[in-house]
Amino acid sequence: MFKGLIPALFLSLSFATSQNLIVLNKSENTAMFFNLKNDSLISQLQTGEAPHEVAISPNKKYAVVTNYGTREKPGNSLSIYNLEKLTLEKVINLGELRRPHGVEWLDNEKVVVTVEANKSIAVVDVKNEKIVKGIKTEQEVSHMLVISPDKSKCFVANIGSGSVSVIDLNKRELIKTIQTGRGSEGIDITPDGKEVWVTNRAEDSVAVIDVKTLDVKKKFKVDGFPIRVKFSKDGKFAVISCARSGEIAIVDAISKNVLRRVKTAEKSDVEKAGRLFGSAFGDSPVPIGIAIDKQNFIYVANSNADIISIIKLETGEMLRTIKTGKEPDGIAVW
Repeated sequence: MFKGLIPALFLSLSFATSQNLIVLNKSENTAMFFNLKNDSLISQLQTGEAPHEVAISPNKKYAVVTNYGTREKPGNSLSIYNLEKLTLEKVINLGELRRPHGVEWLDNEKVVVTVEANKSIAVVDVKNEKIVKGIKTEQEVSHMLVISPDKSKCFVANIGSGSVSVIDLNKRELIKTIQTGRGSEGIDITPDGKEVWVTNRAEDSVAVIDVKTLDVKKKFKVDGFPIRVKFSKDGKFAVISCARSGEIAIVDAISKNVLRRVKTAEKSDVEKAGRLFGSAFGDSPVPIGIAIDKQNFIYVANSNADIISIIKLETGEMLRTIKTGKEPDGIAVW
């Protein structure tokens, strides 16, 4: 009587104990779920229009996706996926809050999301499907965000204003605006919560913010349109994707020295029409989204090559690639 249950039980346990990857395809409105044990596609689900960013809940049970929309039709929703069942759990309508983009979980029930069209961030209760609070940045193109480890502050990178907004999440108010550089977009915080790094794509630099003083304490050069930054779990390294040059830069997080630059893919010859950067960067694969796992494997979404590159952090060795849908961008591992 238990014969039919054994394979299903085995597959369930195998899925639960192996590492997995979610990739958003902006031009296809899909989320792809891969088992990284063998790089197999285990599910593909619909998103809203033009999904941009994804974040995994602390308990690894849910993923939230921001449905950014198009230039002609701004999006205003979040898609919530059940990672245990691999199903679309719900879609949360944000009403008048438009162009949701960067997102992180505040706890297992609430997320913080940027809403570009409103020059704001919003705290959203995912469980009860309601907006708890909107907090103004009053900056242009509030794009990506990161939350401090103690959950007390949110740092928002504003592309159009070349700044970072610092928001007190306990008081839920803006406490400072820091000028960081032209085209401030990518942002991450060190695991110890002491530094926030911001990539300034329009001036090929990275600004380092001291979290204690809320001032820029250092700025260093990273060529090639630096667009995202992500720290390794141990805080020893930072990985920066450079969209124009088609590389990642691996940086020593202490000295701020670039250790190596690694090509993420061969020259891209895919059809570029309808993609965010189109042909602006020639035949670059346009690496954007980055995820780093506990084993220090780097996963890079190449938006103009339709692949994920998997790279060993310590050596810069390209291990393999995974084929995706059209224009992969948002990416996360769990």
